[in-house]
Amino acid sequence: MSVPYHNGQAVTGKHGPETHSGDRRFAAAQSFVQPSFVQPSNGRRMGALGLAGVALLPTLLLASCGGNTRSVASDATQIDGFRAGVVADEPRAALIGRTAIAAGGNAADGVVAAYFALSVTLPSAAGLGGGGICIAHDADKKTTDVIDFLPRAAAGGAVAVPGNVRGMAALNARYGKLPLAQLVGPAEGLATQGVPISKALARDLTQYGQTLAEDPSLQASFYKLDGTALAEGDNMRPVDLAATLGQIRAQGVNAFYSGLLGQKLVEGAQAIGAPLTIDDLRNYKVQIYPPVDVPFTDLSLYVAPPPASGGVMTAQAVSLLVGGDNAPAGQQAISREIMAARGAWMQPDGLSQQQPLDLIAADKVKALASQSSITLPQENTSAASIVAVDSDGVAVACTFTMNAPFGAARVAQGTGIVLAPAPNDQGVGFSTLSPVMVASKFNGQVYFMAGAAGGAPGALAEGLILDAVMRRAMPLDQAMQLPRAYADGSQQVDEGQGLRIGRVNAIFCSEATPSDPDSCQLRNDYRGYGLASILGQE
Repeated sequence: MSVPYHNGQAVTGKHGPETHSGDRRFAAAQSFVQPSFVQPSNGRRMGALGLAGVALLPTLLLASCGGNTRSVASDATQIDGFRAGVVADEPRAALIGRTAIAAGGNAADGVVAAYFALSVTLPSAAGLGGGGICIAHDADKKTTDVIDFLPRAAAGGAVAVPGNVRGMAALNARYGKLPLAQLVGPAEGLATQGVPISKALARDLTQYGQTLAEDPSLQASFYKLDGTALAEGDNMRPVDLAATLGQIRAQGVNAFYSGLLGQKLVEGAQAIGAPLTIDDLRNYKVQIYPPVDVPFTDLSLYVAPPPASGGVMTAQAVSLLVGGDNAPAGQQAISREIMAARGAWMQPDGLSQQQPLDLIAADKVKALASQSSITLPQENTSAASIVAVDSDGVAVACTFTMNAPFGAARVAQGTGIVLAPAPNDQGVGFSTLSPVMVASKFNGQVYFMAGAAGGAPGALAEGLILDAVMRRAMPLDQAMQLPRAYADGSQQVDEGQGLRIGRVNAIFCSEATPSDPDSCQLRNDYRGYGLASILGQE
């Protein structure tokens, strides 16, 4: 039975959902202190489709005026004749991802197309200036990779090197089927023609819009002439971003990192005092490596290793939930232990001196928690996620971030690209990103994939959902509605207080795909404003 969810207010605190205590984007980089680039803050914060064989969840509400599509509570999260599905934090991105698959692509192509759309519709968390991390799986080849394009610091220290463009190109080249240009084109069209502000972006503008006040480009993009921020349904038309996407589409990824577009990005960044160089762009490399393989029944739970270590927390939660209490009080006890352990093993840069697999077992978490006397640094909670799977067993889970809400809150002049600040230990970075996947390394069958936003509570919510669907035989829709709770050394919260804790996008195939793709269930989180979009067989 569906339980109605109360959309309350976000939590405040060091690791709580949707928070960013103080503007500490450049606090660690004293060489980059131009007042115009550093602003203090108290909080950092579709219609008819016409595609044959395309099936939307029957519970979607289509808002023709504001252009926003949102799903509501229902058990109808799967269809017969399942071909593919895309779940994203913003509806148009999910629909564009699904359309790419309908045009002959696979799940990887769907994620890439959805990402570029997200760079237009949700730049607060997934702009071209940020980065991210994916776990990608191919059942036929029995391969699983981490694709790491995190927004790491440029040589100058204060600003991050954009990773998303090269990361999506790598995902497309390694796992996709369609040309990259075909996947960038729809996002270019959105930016060129203009697009209504979605509920997801309106939420971020309401919460973090004060950080945009010093940048004329952001003011022009997201504020009205009377000085008020654009609201849901208001139109935005980022023409500079449209031109940038057009150049990526026409000239390829190298134009962004070493061509004229890259030079324009560098000059635009330096014009506002951001120490980004063409060598920073040229030297940026996507890293591809095996995931951490955590035994889970007779399957593998795949997570990314530190420094993007939210998946380690997810795996720890799954370990501690074995036969345990998943009610709010039990969740708080588990999260308290995980966060205490995190204080013992996590270094300021997010890395660990211990092997990631050695951090997962329940007894190890408890031992680390008992040894911890370290106060955890603040961690960025702002992120966006996309997950997708197809009937051939290609599956992808990605999370993206700007290292802070709206990144550095400054645009590289003439490009429409919002820059990301370099990560630091004061609430700016990517340490809680948490794409996860469950598959068999023996036969390649894939069962579960998820991505989360909201910092540590989001990563722990992934563990709660994974435990519910794969150990407790709960439908994904019901698992997504489980009340969540969280605790660490500074706070103790639960959703009974009217709070929203984490946002998770997930896909669960109870009988695995490709063996039984009709068993796949998709669900975006009720706590956000995304969309789960399904493509059926013709």
